[in-house]
Amino acid sequence: MGTPKHKGEISLSIDGEKKIPALDVANAIQNLQNIIYNLGDYYFENPYREGGDFPQDVKKYCTLLFTDIEMGSVHADLQISNEQTALGECATIGERSIVATSDLLEALSRKDISKEELYDIVNDPHRVNKLLREFYAMWPDENSKRILSIGFQGKSQIQLNGSRKKIIKKLLHKPVGEYEKEIFGWISGISIGQSKKITVESNQGKINCYFDPEIKDWVQEHLGKFVVLRGTMKPIHKGNFGLFIDSEDSIEQTCYYTLDNMSSPDRIMKLKEQIPIEFMLEDELFIGSNDELGLFAMNARMKDVFKELEEQFFILYQEYVLTDDELSKTGQLLRGRLISIVGDSRGFI
Repeated sequence: MGTPKHKGEISLSIDGEKKIPALDVANAIQNLQNIIYNLGDYYFENPYREGGDFPQDVKKYCTLLFTDIEMGSVHADLQISNEQTALGECATIGERSIVATSDLLEALSRKDISKEELYDIVNDPHRVNKLLREFYAMWPDENSKRILSIGFQGKSQIQLNGSRKKIIKKLLHKPVGEYEKEIFGWISGISIGQSKKITVESNQGKINCYFDPEIKDWVQEHLGKFVVLRGTMKPIHKGNFGLFIDSEDSIEQTCYYTLDNMSSPDRIMKLKEQIPIEFMLEDELFIGSNDELGLFAMNARMKDVFKELEEQFFILYQEYVLTDDELSKTGQLLRGRLISIVGDSRGFI
C-alpha cells in the first residue's frame, strides 16, 4: 500500500519516439481508465456484464483526473476523482482498484504467469478476461520503439515490456477454466429433463445449479429450502457458467449463513469476524436477521438482503464507534462488540 499522500495516484509516461500521436496517448489513458472502472465494478460486487456503461457509483469513485501533464515525451500524473475517507487500514474502492491494477501489471510483467495466479487478484474469470483485453490494447508491440511506463501510489514506474505482449495474448486465448464456489440460497425450482438443474435465489444472485442424476432424490428433498451449495463452476455456453454438484455432501440444509462484509456508500470492508444471520421466507420475501446486533432486512432478492444488512451494520458502526457522543453502559458494550467484529485498527483517518 502506498503512503496516504499518494494512495489515489497514478503516473504514466510514454517515451522512445520523437513524435507521439495524441490519439495514442488518449487511448492508453482510456485503457487505464477502463481497467480502474472494471476493478471498481468488481469491488462494488456488481454482476459481470459483457457490455454497457458502468454504474454511477463506480464512475464517482474511480474516475481518473489529470493533476499534471508534461509534453515532449509524455508524462501524466492522475488520481482518482473523489476525495474518499478511508477506514484505517481499509482502502477505498478507488484505492483498492489502483492497488489491484498495480498487482495485475506486476504479475503480467513476470517471466512465468498463469491465468490461475491472476484469479488470486481478481476472483472472477470473466472479469480477468476483460481486464486482459484492456492491458493487451495498451501494451506496446514487441518491436515498437515506444516505451510505456506506469507507476502507482508514488512508487517507481513499471515498464511495459513489448516482449510480454504475446504472453498476454496467449492468456487471452486460454479458455476460462473451472473453479470451486460456495453459495447460500433458496432452491426455488427444479428441472429433471435432459438438463437436470435447480434454480437458486442466492447471496450472489439467481444461479442455475446442475446436478448428477444419481442424487436427484436428494436434491428434490431440498426443494423450497435454504441450503449451502458447494460445487464447481464450469463453462456452459457463450461465456456463461453454471454451478455443478455431484454428491449429497454438496448440499447442506441450513437457514443460517454469515455476513462477511460491511458496506458504506463508497467502500466495502471485509469483517474480521463473521456475523451469523438467520433466514426465513415469508410472503415471498426473504428475511435476514441477527438479534444480538438488531440487524433486520427483507427483500424479494436474496442478494439485496445481504446488501441491506451490510449497509445496516455500517450505520450501526457509525453510531456507536465513529462518534464522539457519550454512550450509555449498554452502548459502550455494543461499541466494544462492534470493534471486535470489524477489527481494532479500524477508524476514520
